[in-house]
Amino acid sequence: AAMATLDRVATVSTYAGTVTYPNTGLGQALRAVSGAMVRGIGTRVFYVTTGGFDTHSAQNPGLTNGSYYNLMATLNDALFAFHNDLSNQGLLGDTLVLSFSEFGRRISENGSNGTDHGAASVMLAMGGRVNGGLYGSAPNLSLDPQNPTLENNAGDVRFETDFRSVYARVIDSWLGADSRAILNGDFRNTGLTFV
Repeated sequence: AAMATLDRVATVSTYAGTVTYPNTGLGQALRAVSGAMVRGIGTRVFYVTTGGFDTHSAQNPGLTNGSYYNLMATLNDALFAFHNDLSNQGLLGDTLVLSFSEFGRRISENGSNGTDHGAASVMLAMGGRVNGGLYGSAPNLSLDPQNPTLENNAGDVRFETDFRSVYARVIDSWLGADSRAILNGDFRNTGLTFV
C-alpha cells in the first residue's frame, strides 16, 4: 500500500489539469495540489504559500505595472485556474480554500507610495460549499480619530473577527474535529456560517 501511494505521489508532477495554470510559484503549487486531489493521494489538508506582499513602497494599486496590481493578479489567476480545474474534475464541492496573511496594511499611504504594516487584514474562503458573502462589516475609512472602526489614531483598521474563530469554524464544520482542543480555547463564533 505504501509503494502504491508513492507511485501515485510520483504522478502528481505530471498532472496537466483541465485548464492552463499560470506559470507562477502559486499557480504551479495549486496545480500540484489539484493533481494530488485528482490522483487520490489521501491528504486532507494542503498548504501553499506565495510571497512578495511585504512591500512598503511603489505599490501603485491603480497601475498595471504596480507591485500591488501584480500581486493581486498572481493570486487571482492561480485561484481562478484552481477553482475551474476542480470544478471540471467534480471536486469543487469537496474543496475549501482559505487564504490569509499574517499582516494587514495601514490606512494612509506612507512617503514612498506604499503602506506600512497594519493591525487588521482579510481572509478569503473559496469552495463549492462556501456560503459566499462578506462576514463582518466594511470599516469606515474616515481618518477621524474618534472613528470606532479604526484604531491607532485612525491609522489602522480595528480587527472585528478573531482569526481563530475562522479556524474554529473550519476545524469543527469542515474537518469534523474539536476546535476547542486544537486551539486550546473556545473561539467559536455562531455568526461565521461560511461553511
